[in-house]
Amino acid sequence: MTFGTLKDLYLDELSDLYDAELQIVRTLPRLAEAAHLPALRQALGKHAEESRLHLERLDLIFTHWGERVRLRSCTGLTGIVQEADDRVHEATTADARDAAIGGAAQRIEHYEMAAYATARTYARRLNRTDEARLLQETLNEESRADRLLAAIAEADIVEEPAREEPAVGDQAISPMS
Repeated sequence: MTFGTLKDLYLDELSDLYDAELQIVRTLPRLAEAAHLPALRQALGKHAEESRLHLERLDLIFTHWGERVRLRSCTGLTGIVQEADDRVHEATTADARDAAIGGAAQRIEHYEMAAYATARTYARRLNRTDEARLLQETLNEESRADRLLAAIAEADIVEEPAREEPAVGDQAISPMS
């Protein structure tokens, strides 16, 4: 696509976000189902629901322009989702799987935060203050989701250290010896 104007670039960015949100609505429930930690399952489920609201906001913005949603594949998020699927299927313990899921979900959030911040900036430059406000609301929700995922990773995903068995012939040395 040729970007003759900032409006063209803005609408393309919104189309990218629309496809990203569609992918997220499909992906997060799958990741939630694979998660072991209830807090992680709940956070992913909540964000999948928020993503439906994000789609509604994007639809509203396209309506403001008198445009239909342009079909555009978000290849950036497609790669993140593929990596998430690969990692989830490779992880061998529940803790490792939860860590992989949490990390993938944070990558998704970071992609969205960057894209929504960009779109918000374009909206501001185009003097579309209502649209900028909607995009900022979504950006705030993405930031909250990211902070929640980080808190879950810090507090709840703790793999138990492997217990080492003493080797044959090793004896504990007492301080009195």
